[in-house]
Amino acid sequence: MTYRSIVLTLGVAIVLVVAGAAQAATDIRTITCGQYLGMPAEPSRNFSAWMSGWFSYQSRRTFVDFSLHQTNVTNVKAWCQSNPGQSVMVGLETAVGVNAQPSATLDFNKITCGSWLGYAPEDRNFVVFFMSGYYNAAANNSVLDGERLQKNASTVAAYCAKNKSRTLPTVIQNRAN
Repeated sequence: MTYRSIVLTLGVAIVLVVAGAAQAATDIRTITCGQYLGMPAEPSRNFSAWMSGWFSYQSRRTFVDFSLHQTNVTNVKAWCQSNPGQSVMVGLETAVGVNAQPSATLDFNKITCGSWLGYAPEDRNFVVFFMSGYYNAAANNSVLDGERLQKNASTVAAYCAKNKSRTLPTVIQNRAN
């Protein structure tokens, strides 16, 4: 089997997990830059959002800066181009670092259910993956479990629909598992 077919096979497996279409879970620490660069657009956005949340917890940040996120994704992908066999985690630590300063922030601790439900679907999805990465990092867990993430997102969304003034982090902590 050639290197390209191995990467393609692994990339498809990752896409299925990240998209929540598979029963399996993936340890994010094992994802290589080559696999990341080979992901289609939507799974790549979801993976990047999850990693951003995970890395934000590691950096003790409680904000989401969409502009900084895009810059970080660009920097990591550029680093990954030259290091396809390296872990994306190494790419994050190398290409982003912990000193990047936000220009505009959204403190995710202040996001209410009502405001989150009012986001455009792509932004709401970003928050789902970001928060999953954040809380998984808090639990010292580097496994992205697509099925669990989707189940928790549905549970949180249903609760939020009836409790729009609650903060999203509070609901996640009390309703997700």
